[in-house]
Amino acid sequence: MNNFYTLHSLVGELRYEISGKEIMQVWSSRKDQLDFFFHPGKTGKLTFSGSSPGTALFLDPRAAQPSRNAASFFSALHGRLVRSVGMVSPMDRYVRITFEDTAQELLFMPFTARPNVFLVDSGWIVAAFKNSTAFEGKKAPSPRMPAVAQHGYDGLQESDDMQQKDDGLQEGDDMQQRDDGGPAGLKKPIDENLPVRKKILAIDPQFPRGIIEDVVETCDLEGLPVGELKNRLVELRQKLLNPVKVSITANGHLSLLSPEYLVSPPERILDSVNEAVRTLFLSLNRHSRLVPQKNELEKKIQKRMASLKRQMEQFHKEPERLQKADELEHLGHLLISQPDSAKPVDTEKVTVADWADGGRERTISITPGETLVAQAERFYDKAARIRKDVAMSGTKKKNITDQQQELQGLLDGLLSIGHPGELDKWIARNAQHLQRFGLAPGNTQIKARPYRLVNLDQYEVWIGKNSRSNDEILNLSHKEDIWMHARGTSGSHVIIRNGGNTAWPARTVLLRAASYAAAYSRLSGSAMVPVIMAKRKHVRKPKGARPGQVTVTREHVEMVEPEKPVVSES
Repeated sequence: MNNFYTLHSLVGELRYEISGKEIMQVWSSRKDQLDFFFHPGKTGKLTFSGSSPGTALFLDPRAAQPSRNAASFFSALHGRLVRSVGMVSPMDRYVRITFEDTAQELLFMPFTARPNVFLVDSGWIVAAFKNSTAFEGKKAPSPRMPAVAQHGYDGLQESDDMQQKDDGLQEGDDMQQRDDGGPAGLKKPIDENLPVRKKILAIDPQFPRGIIEDVVETCDLEGLPVGELKNRLVELRQKLLNPVKVSITANGHLSLLSPEYLVSPPERILDSVNEAVRTLFLSLNRHSRLVPQKNELEKKIQKRMASLKRQMEQFHKEPERLQKADELEHLGHLLISQPDSAKPVDTEKVTVADWADGGRERTISITPGETLVAQAERFYDKAARIRKDVAMSGTKKKNITDQQQELQGLLDGLLSIGHPGELDKWIARNAQHLQRFGLAPGNTQIKARPYRLVNLDQYEVWIGKNSRSNDEILNLSHKEDIWMHARGTSGSHVIIRNGGNTAWPARTVLLRAASYAAAYSRLSGSAMVPVIMAKRKHVRKPKGARPGQVTVTREHVEMVEPEKPVVSES
């Protein structure tokens, strides 16, 4: 968008559209963007953007004035008629707007290191769009004017009516005029061994860089002598100065040459340079807002899918895990069969005869100070836990498969999004799904639930995640809800949401929820676990108690087999 030829044509279009129009207001409702509103309103607004990647100047047909949160600028111009629009110099790409009956003028500098707009009066800055106090009262920036012809050009001299001089580039001229301070009449040749791109820029430094490769290929410029290359550039220059169709290339550049000069078909073909600049500006800004957030979400989803894939691969190890369970159980049998197995042992290892291996001696690591019976029970518990985990693998596989399909659906939907507004709606629409997987983007993070959610028949069951989570669900629950906890050990609080009913849920529901409390406790590896249950109104947290600690009255106990549920949300 910042190429000289683009700006040259854009200025001509702006002059045609806004000359003789009256400036009504100048507003800034977005950071680094200034909008000039004209009368009549059908003219649209002249937009200046000074922020990367959208540094641009263009006429926007959407002329609705901001209703709030907007700052007004350059009030001295309100009611002034535009006299003309022109380029100050082809060297610096400054744009100047002059007005009727005043020496004041606007100086646009969109493509400098610090883009800005100045209100200038007789060469002195009256006000500035950005950092105005630092510039007020200072001399206006002076654009660099070409002192001598460069690389065979006489330079494109600009006046308010945009008259051009083309006599500097003569066909067959293979000499480059000096701009190094030496006598202007002396010439030096362009090196024939330079790459063609460097030759083109040596001949015409203002040639659009984004389409050089296309032009080299479509015009067969590779290997041409400098003189012949200059002749071809003379023709291309005329086309660039007088574009018929403007296009946005497949790689996002703006081309003033017709599509046959491009290697790939253009993304869009437009009727004016202004419309092309506006389209590209909006596209770049959408891209800059969309891509980082979209990439963040895509990376998170793919990472979670990779984790689920690894979990699925673990099921292939089930035969090995069952062998491990058999081995642990066998070690328990060996220990419990030893004489004096009920007495504590002070050593870290014990050597026994393995009757299953012909009496071969076997050394088993144990915990000093424990009895062999206690150590054997630990081995039995580990073996039981492994077998139970393997037995539940079908449910786990289904749960993981369902999650994989859900994530793939999220990923497909995400990849189809091409606009920041669509992404915002997609995030809102899939908020619960994203939160379930911990995928909500950083700037729209939804507060996580303080519990795991399980649907049991028509009841919601809350399962605490940790001690503080246990306290939270206690505070959030109703007095008629059912509270549960594995007895005599640490674990999660479990709440059955009872809908305010005074009657207890069915016994089948109670026992199933109690199995969840057993599974989320330190006794989860045991065959049967005692679980206490009571109405929430009979559970109290003492003052000063540690997180998760409560006292219970009117409770009763059920013995249940631990069973982990399929969690709906967490």
